[in-house]
Amino acid sequence: MKNIFRFLLISVFVLTTNKILPQNIATPYEVGIWSGFRETAINYTFDDGCSNQFSIAIPLFDEFGFKLTLFTVTDWVSNWLALQAASASGHEVAGHTVTHADFGKVTTEQQKSELKNSKESIESHITDSKCITMAYPYCVTGVDSICGKYYISARGCQNYIEPKTPGSYFNVSSVVGGNLGSIKTLSDFKTYFENAAKINGWCVFLFHGIDNDGGYSPITSSELRKSIEYLSVRKSKFWVTTFANATLYSKERDSAMVTETSASDTSFTLQVNDNLSDSLYNFPLTLRRPLPEDWPSADVTQDSVAVPMRIVSVDSVVYITFDVVPDAGEVKITRNLKPVIPDIDTIPADTPDTVQVSINQTNELNRDIQAVYSKGALLISLTNFTKKNLLISLYDIKGIEVLNKKYEYSGESEISVDLSKESLNSGIYFVYLSDGENSWNRKIIIS
Repeated sequence: MKNIFRFLLISVFVLTTNKILPQNIATPYEVGIWSGFRETAINYTFDDGCSNQFSIAIPLFDEFGFKLTLFTVTDWVSNWLALQAASASGHEVAGHTVTHADFGKVTTEQQKSELKNSKESIESHITDSKCITMAYPYCVTGVDSICGKYYISARGCQNYIEPKTPGSYFNVSSVVGGNLGSIKTLSDFKTYFENAAKINGWCVFLFHGIDNDGGYSPITSSELRKSIEYLSVRKSKFWVTTFANATLYSKERDSAMVTETSASDTSFTLQVNDNLSDSLYNFPLTLRRPLPEDWPSADVTQDSVAVPMRIVSVDSVVYITFDVVPDAGEVKITRNLKPVIPDIDTIPADTPDTVQVSINQTNELNRDIQAVYSKGALLISLTNFTKKNLLISLYDIKGIEVLNKKYEYSGESEISVDLSKESLNSGIYFVYLSDGENSWNRKIIIS
């Protein structure tokens, strides 16, 4: 009876106030501010269906595994198949009204018609996803209660970065790009990336034309590509996603309730819930908890199905990090006896005018570095290596630094570092080698 009464109270509260219940997370669990515990969410949104959005932007984003949002004026669509293909690749096809109406010049009934019919038209053509967000033409907002009948959020263009929770989901700020906007060059992009990361904010970019396709305030394809290349080697810091996904994550995060229902030496069970509609709000949240010291590794399931998870070291703490959907079943964390090497996310150093070396190039260099432990010494083999000043670091499995040594390299094929005085315990360690521009890492086992 108490549970039924509580449910009724919650239902009445939600229906009458339309507010998200506050987050309630049991210790020692944490919910990431953004997916993957990244520092910020970045949305690239494109309006009006300009031609180079399809010939340039979508292939570029597909190349790097990023997703964008296409705000679509349904009366202007000439190729629904292209939009369907974009949706099938994970991009968002969202509303931009039927006729590109100025909401400052139409009646509330006309607003309702523009919003309702736009959503219905998109969902009749794009059958693999729902249309749940929209963007206001000319950045003129409408009546929130009307918009809220059809969409979960709407984009405006006040030209600032939103905090992690916007002041209004029906007027989320965006920053205009292109030759008439604030974003023209890679340097401009980087300023907004970093400012968003400083506040764990939500950064939405608004574009129309690309190069010479006739769209408003075109961005050059070269600067657009530079920005994507820059982000591609910083995926652990910046979450590049659709406007809808950022909305879903933000709302679910703020209303998340995490409760540990049982705990033992070999497993934990928990419930992850929110007070939102499960038919819409089913995007995975990223959670983490410290890995128990006597656990070599762990497995995570939800409703008995394995979920994406990592063992990662952050600031000397080793975490179990995993993605689960609120209200989608019991989550179970189980001890795994097979040791794993915790991931340590690294961000390449920035330079004023150039994009960092690509991941593939770094992997090629990695083939020339080997490291082993033998008879009290760390032996590092180098092939085709020319750098002179090196920094050698050694970390234990918890990410605690146990050695930091500068080394002047003079062309020898093997470097020997004496570890006999370090009093190291048996186990797995990580060797990091840096030349000031690039870094490499290798696992060693000390027995």
